[in-house]
Amino acid sequence: MGDSLREIRTMILLALPYPPLPVSVAHVEADECRVDGEESVTTSHTLIGQCLNGAVARADERGNRGRQARQRAALQRFLHSMATAGFFGTAQDVFGIYCGATLEHVASFFPEGHPLDLRFRPMDSVCRGDATHRKMAEYLAGQSVLFQDQPPVGRDQYLLLSYPEQLLLARSRLGHAMTPEEQAALAGHETD
Repeated sequence: MGDSLREIRTMILLALPYPPLPVSVAHVEADECRVDGEESVTTSHTLIGQCLNGAVARADERGNRGRQARQRAALQRFLHSMATAGFFGTAQDVFGIYCGATLEHVASFFPEGHPLDLRFRPMDSVCRGDATHRKMAEYLAGQSVLFQDQPPVGRDQYLLLSYPEQLLLARSRLGHAMTPEEQAALAGHETD
């Protein structure tokens, strides 16, 4: 993939309202189209990035319009879920909403009705410093720049937070720059 396409993919992932979530993936032997049984953990953003690569390679204008329509509908359902339950729920509640929305987003890259086996790892499987935790810190730092926080909050500050705290922060800043109070609370956060 060329550098310009990689940059576009990165910006799309950064702008998603769904943060990186831990998912189990199986290795697929491409030549034989079989799963070899070896599972590993990656993030939902890595998976979505691969789906974007596939969509670009297919260059199917009609399919892209259909996918985009399904993604808009999924986004509306996600926003409704956040407005009615997510903004008042626990980190586990928010994690469940994010998982459902991410599943719908990934499913939009496949034909309607196509069976999709996306296995999210439990929220408590994410540990400070692991790949998902680091990817979430990068996502939040990128959103700090995207939403023009003054000054932007760096990745290292987000690494101090637990994954549930990161999820709640991602929820609280959906679509807006951090308020001075939110930045002060983050700056004052102590490590456990």
